[in-house]
Amino acid sequence: MTDLDRMLGAVRAMPTDARLEAMDDAVMGGVARKREQVTARRSLMLAGVLAIGIGWAGSIVPAAPAQASPMPIGMSDYAPSRLLGQ
Repeated sequence: MTDLDRMLGAVRAMPTDARLEAMDDAVMGGVARKREQVTARRSLMLAGVLAIGIGWAGSIVPAAPAQASPMPIGMSDYAPSRLLGQ
């Protein structure tokens, strides 16, 4: 038992590695980064499912048939050619 006590005393007397002091920050930074990745992945998945759901619902719900406008695009009733009767 004395040999074990002496060995543990020698280990206790050894200087600690300086990298161990920064270990808490590195671990907590990794945990925060992982949490952000999971949150981003969930948000992207939710947006995708929502887009698929809206597209699916939009394809099922009957819509009014498309009708072409009798007037050319951009021609207003207030255009000078219409006001002058041409």
